[in-house]
Amino acid sequence: MIGSPKLGRTIFWHQRLTFKLFTPRLGLIKPGLLLFFVLLISAVICALFVNLAGAQTYDTITILSDGGVEGTDKIHRDGDIYTFTGDIYGFIMVEKSGITIDGAGYTFQGVDYTRGIVLVGHAGGSFNPCSDVVVKNLRIYNSGGRSIYTASNNNSFIDNTFDSSGIHLVGGGGEGNLIKRNFFNNSYITIDYNSGGKDVVTENDFVSSGIFVTLSRPPQVEGNYWSNYTTKYPNAKEIGNSGIWDTPYDYDIMPNSSHGTDPCVDNNPLVHPVSFEISNDPLVENESEPFPTTLGITAILVVVAISIGLLVYFKKHKYASSF
Repeated sequence: MIGSPKLGRTIFWHQRLTFKLFTPRLGLIKPGLLLFFVLLISAVICALFVNLAGAQTYDTITILSDGGVEGTDKIHRDGDIYTFTGDIYGFIMVEKSGITIDGAGYTFQGVDYTRGIVLVGHAGGSFNPCSDVVVKNLRIYNSGGRSIYTASNNNSFIDNTFDSSGIHLVGGGGEGNLIKRNFFNNSYITIDYNSGGKDVVTENDFVSSGIFVTLSRPPQVEGNYWSNYTTKYPNAKEIGNSGIWDTPYDYDIMPNSSHGTDPCVDNNPLVHPVSFEISNDPLVENESEPFPTTLGITAILVVVAISIGLLVYFKKHKYASSF
């Protein structure tokens, strides 16, 4: 019925709710709804940047059997020496033996935690393991267990930093490979299907890191630093002033795996970390990140700043004193 108290109350509350969201006379959005839209826009921006991170392209690089380099301009060749001139995010297939890859202190980040620097070229479509390759002075970041992968021998991996990365040696049985003066942080060496037992692991720092030996003879592990040594052997003592502990370090991560009867031990574990330096600046995570983190954070901060400014403005110029 027109003019009834019930109908009057309905109209009153409808007007209150409408005015709470909008100021119709000025066409302005009320602060509460504005904040909702700002937060929604911020969420959309975050989602876009996450998609950008997943959509980043990477370099597919090949060091050809004839010595040429394809897929990047960040590797300079001088005879058999290939030197990084910048950080690389991608996949490097090496088809040439007898070369040196010098990281010059730059950062390499592999792809999908499985593909990094592969010394197993497929030149001409045939399986072609490369040997006598040196990889040095490189920071290898967030590249998984196959940051460096090889099925060959006589390779040397020296003075590198592995961060959430690793070396995978598979097969072989010849003269072995040398892993020396590297810093491993949350990283691992994996050795499998290798009957030779001639790989040498020495003078490395293992920080929250270790060695997996499966279906292989253990490598020759001597004189490395292990960050969990004193936790594992609290009663161990240094032998004089030699810098060597008196108790061998058992690094056997998989004691039930098939690696023969040879013990997986470092007979001369070091008391102190190994000191070595590589050129360029210290490892910084965002140096190797393909995702434009700084740009994303800046965009979000701008949105937040604008929203705060608008809310302050509306608070000072509110148009309804009774709500």
